[in-house]
Amino acid sequence: MTSALPPGFKQLPIAVWSSVAVIATPLCVSILNGKPYFMLAYDPFISKWSQYWRFLIIQLQFQNQSEIALACVLIMMKLKGLERVLGSLKIFKIIILLYIYNLIAIFLISFTFYKVFEWDLFIPSGPFGILFGFYFAYNKFIPNIYVARLDFSNFANFRPFGETMCVDINDKFLGYLGFLLLLIDEGIPSFILCSIGYFMGYLYFHELLPFTDSSLNFIDPLYHKLTKEQTSIPIVNSSNVTNNGSSLSTGARDANTNTNARSNPNQPITGDVDEEYEEDDDYDREGGSREDTPARTLGQQVFDTFNR
Repeated sequence: MTSALPPGFKQLPIAVWSSVAVIATPLCVSILNGKPYFMLAYDPFISKWSQYWRFLIIQLQFQNQSEIALACVLIMMKLKGLERVLGSLKIFKIIILLYIYNLIAIFLISFTFYKVFEWDLFIPSGPFGILFGFYFAYNKFIPNIYVARLDFSNFANFRPFGETMCVDINDKFLGYLGFLLLLIDEGIPSFILCSIGYFMGYLYFHELLPFTDSSLNFIDPLYHKLTKEQTSIPIVNSSNVTNNGSSLSTGARDANTNTNARSNPNQPITGDVDEEYEEDDDYDREGGSREDTPARTLGQQVFDTFNR
């Protein structure tokens, strides 16, 4: 499996829905003047008015534009790779589980801070915990595409770290920067929520939580119905199979013939030759070689990363 992602959101429905929800939900809430409903502090909303429903909606939308922009950048540029690694259905279940676990943790933290430490903790609105729940998986499952080493050892008058000063930067650097900005965006409250989310993600991907995605298998039919996903794809077209089912289609038979022929160079090749091999033969006849292809520069690699 190549580390390059398909352009845009091709075959990544959860990334599409998440990006649309991050942008559309705050827009609708703002139009309906519903932002005051997404404010949460134990006093007075819980202790005086008993508005526990605020815990259910506090993770549904961000309140300011900077958080929306950061969340969209993280989803579109970085976290969408997790959907390709883990699968769309599994990612959908993980989002639901992280929402539930973060909801329970936010309630317990808010209650503890107010009752024990007499600190009325303000809970910022937004899926901080859900995004940081995937931060651990992002580091674990997404490989580095490139690593750039910045060597500052030639600076004669500036050597605070000794004779050699090298800084390694990989393609995850922008992702780390986005997570850092989201971590400090709301100060201490956002730091607490992001830490809770990362802890929940760590526990989930180490299988230390009581409920996992297998507990949500009842939503599989609904997901397949909404996404219109095919449960199986036939390898051979039934129209090309004979009545007794013993013969393969013409395309499959030609593919097997070409494969056997390539494995035995003394055997003449019959049938159609794949377009890929024709291009390779033309390339070799012109005197070229794959080794002559110039390597991509660092700037080109960074540009390709932004184009994904």
